[in-house]
Amino acid sequence: MGGRLAPWLLASVAAIAFFTNLGGARLWDRDEPRNAGCAVEMLEANDWVTPRFNAEVRSHKPVLLYWLMMSSYAVLGVSEFSARFFSAALSVVGVLLTYDMGRRLFNSQAAFWGALALATSLMFAMAARIATPDALLIFTVTLTMWVYVWGVGDWSDPESKFYPEPWWKLAFLYGAMGLAMLAKGPIGLVLPTAIIGMFLLIQRLPENTATGWRRWLTPLRPFAPLHFLKTVWFMQPLLALAAALAVALPWYLWVAVREFEWIRGFFWEHNVGRATAAMEGHQGPVIFYVVAICIGFFPWSIFFMETILDAAGQIRRRAQETPGLIFLACWCGVWITLFTIAKTKLPSYVTPCYPALALLVGATLSRFVSGETQVSRNWNLAGFAISIVVGLAFLIGAPLALGQVIPGEAILAVVGIAPLVGGVAAIYFSRRNQPGVGLGVYGGASLAFVLLIFAFAAQRVDQHQRNEAIIAILRDSGDDELFAYNALEPSWIFYGGRPIQKINGDEQLLKESIAGGAPLIVTTRVQYDQLSTETRERLPVVESVPYFLRKQELVVAAPRESPLARMAALRNSESR
Repeated sequence: MGGRLAPWLLASVAAIAFFTNLGGARLWDRDEPRNAGCAVEMLEANDWVTPRFNAEVRSHKPVLLYWLMMSSYAVLGVSEFSARFFSAALSVVGVLLTYDMGRRLFNSQAAFWGALALATSLMFAMAARIATPDALLIFTVTLTMWVYVWGVGDWSDPESKFYPEPWWKLAFLYGAMGLAMLAKGPIGLVLPTAIIGMFLLIQRLPENTATGWRRWLTPLRPFAPLHFLKTVWFMQPLLALAAALAVALPWYLWVAVREFEWIRGFFWEHNVGRATAAMEGHQGPVIFYVVAICIGFFPWSIFFMETILDAAGQIRRRAQETPGLIFLACWCGVWITLFTIAKTKLPSYVTPCYPALALLVGATLSRFVSGETQVSRNWNLAGFAISIVVGLAFLIGAPLALGQVIPGEAILAVVGIAPLVGGVAAIYFSRRNQPGVGLGVYGGASLAFVLLIFAFAAQRVDQHQRNEAIIAILRDSGDDELFAYNALEPSWIFYGGRPIQKINGDEQLLKESIAGGAPLIVTTRVQYDQLSTETRERLPVVESVPYFLRKQELVVAAPRESPLARMAALRNSESR
């Protein structure tokens, strides 16, 4: 499907996928409340320079995400919806940029199927619906690549140099990378430059005339020292660096002057540290990202094998006529390879290459619909069969698995209906020689799948977070000091609206921290029961709730003479 209506249809699909019940579930995990809470604290302090959370410098990420959240709060108020608003809005724009890239690289049919796959893939939709920098980084990288594709001009021109020639286009390209640096740091400049550079190293190679044993060195030809240096100089590195730094450097200098601790923590701990060591237990084998992408790009990852075979055949038969395929392959290959080398691994780290994956899949699907591909259609049918199997696995396995963690939520198995029905319908229409209709139905099922997971299932699961009583105590605690003893969730800080002092250590450290005050202490039942009898008598439990997704309780302890403790004692006496 192409034409004038395609962008409007894609924008509608993306908006439905990303905005439906966007604020329904509370902030998840630990990153969402940290990011959302940081923006709240910066807004309350009217500080647009130094990121802070829990009254401490937050050096995890640069400032662009917080600026967007602060703007959203100023207009919409502080809420889950406003914290996630720009993730969803920028993701809609990212889908449209992907469509336009595909149209320029291939044709409108390939662009449509690729953009549809992107909008309804699992990890991209999740990034669009959470308050983290993931969607922002995906957007800025996609914007950078769109500027590059647009700046090159005619991708079918065999005489093209495949690099923006007017200086202002080049400045625009690297200015977009400057935005990416404000979103996530140095990778916003380094990785897009490496992708474009890798593509140019391949495209600028002279014809291979090697014979004999020298032919085995063909894969190393792009990295021949002289060719490499000539390509680097061709990319005008001085102008490129100046354009990127003109956008990003002012803020980095400003925060360095204001709070140099942010600079040290961000560059040393969260860049060098994550690259050289597995932080917070986030590690994995060499195939980590292969598995992560197969899951994260579902329901459209069922076409990966067909896409690899089709793209490889295309490049092998007519490499000079397929620069778009080579560019997208470089985008995926460089990004995945560099993060595979890095020690810290998370599935979200490779989502910025999802637009490229989507367009590769879209190009193959358009050739499948038109009958141009030389790859067996059995690969397509096998992919739909995988979708059916995944749907059945949800329908059968979800009630059993969820019963162990979230009892009473067997209804969540309905998530499996979408891939099941989508796979069956796609096979039916493919057998009737209507592959376009089959893919359209599968796209609708993919939209239903992400909606069932993120707009329905997520809120059902969120209802099992029963910490409202503790949050209310923290929010209404007045001038009491708040402490978290060997347990701290960022959501307590965001929803409580107050900083909480962390105490990680033994009971002696706890006693020293709360000496002479009137503290409120949040901890787990296990940690509380390990305190001495003297401490527990001084600080009785005033409230307890289940700890979400953990087989233990959260408790709040307060001084025996406090109003909270008296009310708790009265409740206990009345319940006996």
